[in-house]
Amino acid sequence: MKKKLNQILNIIMGSFIGVFIGSGLYKYWHFQKYPDLYVMQSAPWYIGILVNGLLVLILLAVCMIIKVILIEKIGRIQKIALILGIVFLTLTFIGGCYVLANHGQVNAGYAVVPGIWTMICFGYYRSKNRANSN
Repeated sequence: MKKKLNQILNIIMGSFIGVFIGSGLYKYWHFQKYPDLYVMQSAPWYIGILVNGLLVLILLAVCMIIKVILIEKIGRIQKIALILGIVFLTLTFIGGCYVLANHGQVNAGYAVVPGIWTMICFGYYRSKNRANSN
């Protein structure tokens, strides 16, 4: 049952990524072909791609957290560290998109601080994983 659920989650994650890439390429092509349509908008043409990317990122994070919960080989603390690492990685990308959407006029700490916590959580997970394998 867990193997089937893992396969279904892999298919869902691949589908999300494929749809995002396809829609992003189409939006870029549409912008290149009809740039005058995007002149009258108040937001830059790529904001739609950023918003779609953030939604896909959140959905991928949820799928990855479900996959981590299904892993039986690791302990509870390692699962928590891995889940927190995924959450902070998602927040890092969201913060980076926020900084990019504001053309760097906001503090880069929105991306850097969760990035540091991401490295801490994944580093803890890897150190415990190496200790258990020895």
